[in-house]
Amino acid sequence: RNTGSKTVTVASPAGNATVVSQIKSLPYNISILTVNSLLVPYGFDLKDFGARPSPGINITQVLIDAGNFNVVAWMLSASGVEAEFERKEGGAGITMLLPTDQAFSDLAASYRLKLQSLSAEQKADVLRFHILLSYYPLGSLERVVNPIEPTMATDLRGAGRFTLYISKVNGSVSIDTGIVQTSVIRTVIEQNPVAIFGVSKVLLPVEFFSKTPIEADKPGAGFSGTVVPPPEVSPPPKNVPGVFLSPEKLSSPSGLAQNASSAASKRGVVKLLGLWCIAFHLLLCR
Repeated sequence: RNTGSKTVTVASPAGNATVVSQIKSLPYNISILTVNSLLVPYGFDLKDFGARPSPGINITQVLIDAGNFNVVAWMLSASGVEAEFERKEGGAGITMLLPTDQAFSDLAASYRLKLQSLSAEQKADVLRFHILLSYYPLGSLERVVNPIEPTMATDLRGAGRFTLYISKVNGSVSIDTGIVQTSVIRTVIEQNPVAIFGVSKVLLPVEFFSKTPIEADKPGAGFSGTVVPPPEVSPPPKNVPGVFLSPEKLSSPSGLAQNASSAASKRGVVKLLGLWCIAFHLLLCR
């Protein structure tokens, strides 16, 4: 038992596994637990069993077919991290806690601007922050022993970073990032080794976001229109214009350049008139 992280670790010759949840306890001598990796005895070679076949789950297509996940489906495809998720399916599996389209609509404008200002790799970390590196069907997620769960971003950036606090509140799975609190509102798929759940808010890590929005803005301010299901996950849905695009790829709003040019011309005329008036005044004073 690690008293610091409050986790229980089971050691084996091939490596360690962390106890995830308790399935059953039969007093006084039987307990059935789930762990996050396979316990391999000494001298046992898994290579003899060959490679695990690919599960063949197209995550983006599953999200599009489910409906109400068009924004995150496009983000996964545009960021290039979808391939990382599918590679992780071959290990202990993955659990995806993905925001609905409405969750993006409700995102405060200041948080949305902050998200847009992140680098491409930081945006990818935000997506990785929504992924747990073990397969948890909903029943297992409700009985997680260690409430502080590492994510795929933790695996990449180091222990103790990009973690989620998961608990059961009023019969629902609650998720706390330190910035936002949300809950699982929908099961999209539970097909080992992939579980996908819908959550009501975008998960924002403390590593990139502050607790209080920069401005007292209303959720959804600045969003307009509805999300259009993207053919082949492209082009981006209307509700995220630029969240995953670099600033140089963002075009100016229609008519902005013309207005700026017109304003500049007017300022030039005013300046010339001012100079003419000064010269005329000096001539009169001579």
